[in-house]
Amino acid sequence: MGVSAAIIVKDSERCMARCLDSIVNAVDEVIVVDTGSSDRTVAIIESYQIKHDHVKLFHFAWVDDFSAARNYSLSKVTNSWVFVVDSDDVLPEQDQLKVREYVNRMNKKNEQAVFDIVYDNTVNGVITESIPNGYVRLFPAELRYEDKIHEQISFGNLKRIQSDIHLLHDGYDINVIDIKEKKKRNLTMLIESLKEDNENARLWLHLGREMSVVDKEKAKRYLGIAETKAKSSELMKWIRQSQEEMK
Repeated sequence: MGVSAAIIVKDSERCMARCLDSIVNAVDEVIVVDTGSSDRTVAIIESYQIKHDHVKLFHFAWVDDFSAARNYSLSKVTNSWVFVVDSDDVLPEQDQLKVREYVNRMNKKNEQAVFDIVYDNTVNGVITESIPNGYVRLFPAELRYEDKIHEQISFGNLKRIQSDIHLLHDGYDINVIDIKEKKKRNLTMLIESLKEDNENARLWLHLGREMSVVDKEKAKRYLGIAETKAKSSELMKWIRQSQEEMK
């Protein structure tokens, strides 16, 4: 009834060791799935395997589908709970005991739920934005992701609880990441996904948010489409908040 970390990676040598250092003692198993790295990522992970028996490396051919890669990583988990992190995330030292604490609490009550974490975006190591909810990262291991990009866990009627676990994330730090290339990749994947699932309001929302950097008028139009297709109050709230940000 323990907890596993699940990470999908590609060309993450910049931050791989930092991420593993922050979670290796916080969980009972670390599942890392490499999706085709050409740098030192795999070598770094293998060096951790030598020191830690519970670090396990798998390989998955990238198919332009984040959910497919995430779900493959979840299929390798051997514990009842999973904590999903990215290679450019860091679990702060003061939060490392909390992952097991939440899981143990639920196990004692024989209950299941999904937990949001607090997502702290950083630039040069300084928190520039703190997002208190919207990132479900701790959940029962049998759950699975949906959508090819901006993937989210599908949890049905399970209770959703806000945790006080933080993750520090520097994936949007312009000092280390090519933001334009990242946005271009995201836009391409969103457009391809909408060809297959045109009624998905969440994808239209993300298309609008990504497009806002490139073309605000198009972004507003996409958010309007999202609004017409949204079926949940939570999604509608996020759409309207995004529309306000673009005024």
